[in-house]
Amino acid sequence: MNLASGAHAETVANDGTVNLGMSLPLSGPQASNGLALKGGVESYLQYVNQNGGIFGRRIQLVTLDDGDDVARTVANTKKLLDESRVLALLGYHGTAAAEAVLPLLAVAGAPLIGPTSGAESLHEPFNRHVFNLFASYKEETEAILNQLDFQTLIEVAVLHQNDRFGQTGLKDAEAVMLKLSLRKNSVGVVATNSRDVAQAVKTIAEGKPQAVLMICSPLSAAEFIRQMHKAGLFPQFIAASYMDVGALFKELGPEARGIAISQVVPFPWGSDLPLLRQYQMLAKQHSAQPISVYGLQGFMAAKLAVEAMQKAGRNFTREKLLSALEADYDLGGYRLRFRRDNHSGSKYTEMTVITRDGKLSR
Repeated sequence: MNLASGAHAETVANDGTVNLGMSLPLSGPQASNGLALKGGVESYLQYVNQNGGIFGRRIQLVTLDDGDDVARTVANTKKLLDESRVLALLGYHGTAAAEAVLPLLAVAGAPLIGPTSGAESLHEPFNRHVFNLFASYKEETEAILNQLDFQTLIEVAVLHQNDRFGQTGLKDAEAVMLKLSLRKNSVGVVATNSRDVAQAVKTIAEGKPQAVLMICSPLSAAEFIRQMHKAGLFPQFIAASYMDVGALFKELGPEARGIAISQVVPFPWGSDLPLLRQYQMLAKQHSAQPISVYGLQGFMAAKLAVEAMQKAGRNFTREKLLSALEADYDLGGYRLRFRRDNHSGSKYTEMTVITRDGKLSR
């Protein structure tokens, strides 16, 4: 039977195994992020399997490479739902990938647990099949601007790319600034993923802002920062978690030191939460991937999936899992709250800065 035809209540577990699925960029420019996500999920699932599995069944992770190509993501997802008969999908990478599979989730009645994107489209309007473990970009923007307000960095410029993502980010920032004592100093615009930032630099430099919120690609951000420094301007540069720190440091090197990046998960290298200690221990035991933000996100998605499976009972169906997910969960100091009309599980954010050697520090 084709599960994407609506067999929501059919049991999707063999006698000895139950499948979970991921379509990820395991090749191409985003491969490091995809491999980190996969490693985080595998770390927790291997631990569960070594301790008897779930109701005596082994959890099998089925992963397919999409190379960060949305068409491949859709094709992979159809295979995962129809052929591999996965109970749930975990941790899709990026906004475009997650948005593209939403119609498939609705038809198959399957949950997507822990997409890495904070796009508002995955939060509003409410989608019964999407379970967001992490704060939205809008919530990150509010946290960033509250931090600047606390530091009395009042004059704030915005650099945004000229597309829906950048324009939405600018609109969110303007709305928050109206509630705070911040002033929109100036706005610079850059084409998506472009190094042509000269006009944006000229516009923003004239205002001499104390801080610049960057809503753009690492390529654009790096060239903008480089040219601002050459102009003798050193405001606080800041971005949300969508900014790829590795790519930014590759472009800037030590010049990236001090750039602030908000995060939607606890500091992966910290030890203050049971979740972090467990992740670090299991990642070292079961994964070749280094400790990372993406690794922790994958680990958390897997842990939530397993806890919800335990709550759903041994006769796994996608519908039972959906109902079980709508509850309160504590992943080890990181708490989630899902309700029948709200699947935005957490508003957690914290700030980090890039060090001289390209790492993150609290």
